[in-house]
This record gives sequence, C-alpha cells and structure tokens, in this order.
Amino acid sequence: MKKPLMSLAVLLLMGTAAFAQENRKSLKAKEATTAANPADAMKFKQEVHDFGTVKEGDKAEFDFEFTNKGKEPVILQSVTASCGCTSPSWSKEPVKPNKKGVIKVAYSTPGRPGPINKTITVTSNVGTKVLQITGNVTPKPATSAPETKSVMKAN
Repeated sequence: MKKPLMSLAVLLLMGTAAFAQENRKSLKAKEATTAANPADAMKFKQEVHDFGTVKEGDKAEFDFEFTNKGKEPVILQSVTASCGCTSPSWSKEPVKPNKKGVIKVAYSTPGRPGPINKTITVTSNVGTKVLQITGNVTPKPATSAPETKSVMKAN
C-alpha cells in the first residue's frame, strides 16, 4: 500500500513542477510581447512642466510630447486631470511605433491666484503614466480707478 501511494505522490510532484515551469515560460513570452512599464513604450520628452510665474488671466498651456518606443501602437484611452481647472486634450488616433504623440494641457488661471501643482493621469493600452504641471499664478493688479456702481453716465 505504501509503494502505490509513494509513486502517486512522486507523480503529482513531477506534474506540478512541469506545470509551474510551463506557466513561467508563458508568462515570460507574454512579457516579451507587451511593455512591462509604460515608460518603456511611452517615452516623454518631459513628465513635469513648470509654467514659472504666470499672471492671472494669461494662458498657461503646454504640449507633453512622447514617442512610442514599443512594438505595438499606443492607444490613449483616457487622460484625466486632478481638478477641473486643468483641461487635457489628446489625439484619438493610435500612435504607431517610433511615431510621436501629444497631450495638450491647459490650466485656467482666471480666479486662481497661487501655486499650481496638478497631475494628469494618462491611461493607455500599455499602462498608466502620471504627468505634472507646476508654477505660480500672480493676482492681476487692482484697478487704480474706483469702481462706480452708478447707473448715471459720468462726463
């Protein structure tokens, strides 16, 4: 009785080891066909942009450019900003290998004096990448003439 049980145990161990080895091979093959890290496929010129000092009411826009360094087209599925004051836009067309793509980011400065520190999350078929914009918005100068609320016209 002991011999058949021992033989069965040895067979089970050998089968499990063979399955695990086969599973590792298929995982390595899958890793070779897809980028393990979005940084490998989507190579950005820069991932952080500093607007510096911007006057309230001025435009604060920047184009994040990237090159597809992978073997498959990069498809941008969504690009979202950390708040409503930042508006991203991007091409809906796949970016072929060794071609460039652009993500345009606009920060709305009116009514928002103070520091800028926002993130833009890029979700694609090769993974997720986070971009960042920084800077400072200076308040627009107060007018020197007093504001009149009269309905009468001044001469």
